[in-house]
Amino acid sequence: MPSKRLIALVLGASLAGGCATANRGSLTGEFGNPGKPALDLGGPASTGGISLQEHMAMVRRLQARPVMKASAGSAAETSDPRLAAALQIGKASPSAESQLRVADEYLRLGILDTAYTHANRALLQKPRFGEAHELMARIWRDWGLPKLGIGAATRATYFNPSSASAYNTLGTLLDALGQPAGAQLAFARAATLDAKAAWALNNLCFVELRMGQLQEARSHCNAALAVDPTMASARNNLALVFIASGDTVSAGLAFLSTGNVANAAYNRGIIYMAQRSYIPAAAAFEEAITARPGFTAAKTRAHEARMLAFTTSAHH
Repeated sequence: MPSKRLIALVLGASLAGGCATANRGSLTGEFGNPGKPALDLGGPASTGGISLQEHMAMVRRLQARPVMKASAGSAAETSDPRLAAALQIGKASPSAESQLRVADEYLRLGILDTAYTHANRALLQKPRFGEAHELMARIWRDWGLPKLGIGAATRATYFNPSSASAYNTLGTLLDALGQPAGAQLAFARAATLDAKAAWALNNLCFVELRMGQLQEARSHCNAALAVDPTMASARNNLALVFIASGDTVSAGLAFLSTGNVANAAYNRGIIYMAQRSYIPAAAAFEEAITARPGFTAAKTRAHEARMLAFTTSAHH
């Protein structure tokens, strides 16, 4: 099977633990809790290549969504020690830096509207605060609106040009906007700025895999693992590179090396599905279910594989 077909099949098959996560953003940002932010008043007026009218229209649409109940944020303020500590510091010293710390904790908890409010306060105090612009970009990305975040991400790299994290965040937004070549350049810049940034190398590997640049992807996944041998997402991405290269044996070993037997079996099943080997796929998914009885996705895939095996045999 051609490698491009394998890439398309496997990347679209929801592998367990297969996305390219990073400590400062990932290629696949999860849609967060929609809230009601105000306009971004911090920093230069650029809105990332879109008109001001379009920017305002998109914000108005966001504002029309249901506002998250205040009780969610209030509960977190009392139950989460890190957020509580950040809020206490912010009250004692309401600086841009303390506002950013509070915003970062709310973002960690997925309370994006309140994260936006505090990031905006940081930028009002310190308009050239690169880290605050980066956090704002990540908020827009996690809200599912990367087009609105690209301006903030660009400002983050402008005001903090030596930040690997800022370039990595820019890369995630460019990727979300369907610009893999631009994302590749941003991740490469991040990796150049910080040789220990395994997350940037991992994201670089993943975007190159999707572009069909398998040799480069393999090199960068290996580089990420050389920095952080425990990085499961890099091992999963390396396995995807092996699959796309037609080396399913090495792919299986790479999945298994993550230490998660259930996920390894599930991912092996996905490989078989991509190859239309439905009986071995069903067996692999059943192995995953045995290792983790509550593995719903494996149960769904096992049923699908059995049905496809039956249908295929019926036509022969």
